Parts: sequence; structure tokens; C-alpha cells
Amino acid sequence: MSLSPANALATVEELLHVRTAESARLTRLHEALKSHRESGEYQVSRQVPEDAPALMKELARKSETNYLPLLVKTFAQVMKVDGYVSESDPDAEDPWLWWQRNRFDSAQTGLVRGALQYGTAYATALPGTWGRGNPGPEFRCYSPREMTAVYADDADEWPMLAAGLRGKHLVLFDEECRYTFGVEPHAPRVSMGMGLPALGGWLTYISTDAHGVGVCPVVRYRDRNLLAGEEQMGIVEPLLTISERINETTFQMMVAQYFQAFKQRYLIGWVPKSEQEELKAGAAIMWYLDKDPAEVKIGELEAAQVTPYIEARASAIRDFAAIGQIPAQSLGVDGISNISDATLAGLEAAKNRESGEIQTSLGESHEQLLRLGAWIDGNMAAADDYTSEVRWRDYEARSFAQTVDGIVKLAQGLGLPAEIALEDVPGFTGQKLDRAVSAIKMQEGRRTLAALVGDAGPAAASGA
Repeated sequence: MSLSPANALATVEELLHVRTAESARLTRLHEALKSHRESGEYQVSRQVPEDAPALMKELARKSETNYLPLLVKTFAQVMKVDGYVSESDPDAEDPWLWWQRNRFDSAQTGLVRGALQYGTAYATALPGTWGRGNPGPEFRCYSPREMTAVYADDADEWPMLAAGLRGKHLVLFDEECRYTFGVEPHAPRVSMGMGLPALGGWLTYISTDAHGVGVCPVVRYRDRNLLAGEEQMGIVEPLLTISERINETTFQMMVAQYFQAFKQRYLIGWVPKSEQEELKAGAAIMWYLDKDPAEVKIGELEAAQVTPYIEARASAIRDFAAIGQIPAQSLGVDGISNISDATLAGLEAAKNRESGEIQTSLGESHEQLLRLGAWIDGNMAAADDYTSEVRWRDYEARSFAQTVDGIVKLAQGLGLPAEIALEDVPGFTGQKLDRAVSAIKMQEGRRTLAALVGDAGPAAASGA
């Protein structure tokens, strides 16, 4: 039974207020991956006084060394789904078809980055159209800054309710309908409550549309599946403090480098009368002053040592790499060069383990989305196939020749079909794998046909 306009409006406002506290955290993580404010002014993250010289603020700006985007990028770049295997449909044509038609080869990037950055992201599947008005499931991705979902139990597959921003409208989903709301700018302002863009205005009911899916059509993506009650942080939040430490040390090093990198002389008891006199004194190898030696004191300050700052910064970067399980060479740590494929694979072992854990969680969500798409498409067998799984592209740093040699030996030793052995060939996308399997089958068909023709020739001759 659908909600009345008044109840729908009350429900969506309640959902938005539930996420008010979470909004501050999401905004903080969003800002952490940027180096400037929305207004374009630089956000100085170190303790620089407001009345500090412009030069000091400029050094603070230049010292910004944000490794957090690199952290997200390093993991997101090795998490690409390029295939789908279903027991009910061995070729997986129907569910994978909607992945392709919704351009999820590229759209999955936003889902993965959202889950990595915030710990959660969302996708919806609803009846829609493609091509020239043909019906089919329509997938859409949402950042947690644009959507919130409420579950009766955290372990449930589907939420009870979800609200998300779609263009200039706010949409509420339940298991039966989609409720659309607009924003009236001339009315009193209402807080959007979950880090959404500041549209302002009063939420107004527009329409109710039955989606016919039977569940709230929202799939939650999380970087890892934790127990109920455990906090979902993503991979960025645990490294915020270390990132600030790197910036702080870099700033201190740049100040020492700019102001104290060279020996400096000081003069007590004499002040130049003009800028020309000051420049002359500063450039002089020998100073001649017509002053009482008892009144004038000349000395020299030693240059600052930048090496301790460099070592402290390198230590912070190593901590960042260790806690983030990101290869140290990706962060520019010295001492790693001219290494073999096997050594490189060993250096990336921690990243691969972390990626594997995240892929396990995200893969379940991808499969849930594809099953929901199959349900909307009317493919009941694929919708009920819980043995299906997505196929991840292999990015592991290994020698291609050694990998292929191992695959060939494994296939020959166990008698694996070629289509299964080819799944482990590095760099093979789902489409390329399909073409390779089709080519192998065609070659086998030609050989079989040639053998039959060859056998038929002598038989026909003997019969004659």
C-alpha cells in the first residue's frame, strides 16, 4: 500500500534528519580529498596564524601533499568487474547485457570510489528504457552524500526505505513506490540534512509512481561487511591524522628551507639608513663601519639542517603506507628500484590482500544488483541464482610469460577446458574472453568437420 502525500513527506523529512549527524563526517571526508575550499580559497590545514605574512601562507599552500586521493585511486584502479558467471545462464548474456547497456563498465568506478572513500555507496535498479524506447532495468549510482537507506536489520539484503537526490528532485523509495519531491525556493528553508547540495526551500510532493519491483530497489555497497553495530569507515578516515602530519612536516621543512637554508649574518647596533645602504652591506664581503666597536656587534647564524625534516616526513609516509596497506614505492619512498616481477609482487602483497577483502564485499553487491536487474527483465532463473558471481580483472604484478606457462601446465595436467583456463590470463576482459572461446570452438568445429570429411573419403572410395 502506497503512502499518502502527507505521510511520504513526513517520512522523507524524518530520513533526512536521521542523517544530520552523519553529514558532518561525510563532508569532512569529501573535503579531505580536496586542497581548496568550495569558494576557491585555499584551506590551510597547518597552524598558521591569521595575521601571518603572505609569504608564510604561500609556503603553507605549497606544502600541501595530499596522498589521500592517491590512496583511493590505487585501490579503485585494480577493482574492475569485466564479466559475470551464472549457473542458470552459463553465458550470462541476460544479466550482463544490462550491465553493458547501463554503461557500468565505467559507472562502476564511481561506486567503488564512493565505497572506498566513505565506506558506503548505493545503486538503484528500476524499470526503465534503453535504445529506442525498449523496456529494461535502469541502473543509477548514488554517493552516500546524496542517498541514505534505513534497514530493519543491518544484515538485511534490502532496506525498508531510502531517500536520494536525483537532479533537482528528492526521491523516496519503498518496496512498492517511488515518491518524488521538489523544492520550492520561495518557501521557508528546510535543512536537507545529509550533506546534499544546498538547494534550500520547502520540500513539496510531486508524484507517486509504482515501480513493481517488490523490494526497496536500493543496493548498498560497502568496502567491507562488518558485524552489526561496527562503524563503517572506509579506507580514508583512518589516515586523516597521518595525512595532516605529512603536511605539517612538509610545511616546517619548507619554512626552514626558505628562511634558514643558508648562513645568515646579523648586526647589532647599526641600522642602514636606506635600501641602497642595506643592499650594499648585504652584498659586501668585508664590512667597514664608522662605529664604536663596543657599540656594534657582528655575528653569523648557522644554516638549518633540513635532513631531520626529510627523515621525519619519510617516517610519516611509511606509516601512511603501512596502515593503508599501499605499496611504499607508490608513495615515492626511496631505495626501491630495478626490482624483478617477483619482488614487485611481494611488495604489493599487502595491497592485494586488502583489495581481495574489499572485492569480496563489493562483489556481493554487484551480484545483488545484477539479480535485481534480471528480476525486472523477467529472467526469473537468473534472479534466483545465488551461485552467480562477477569476474574481476586481474591486475596483479606478475610475469606474463610465467603466468601463462603456469596456466598451460595446469590445464594440461588437470584437463581443464580452454574456456576455464583462459579466465586466468592477465589482461583478458570479459569481451576478449568470449571472443577467444568462440574462436576456439570454431577451430574445434573445423577440425572435427575436416576429420569427418577425411574419414568419409576412403570409405566412399572403398564402397565404389
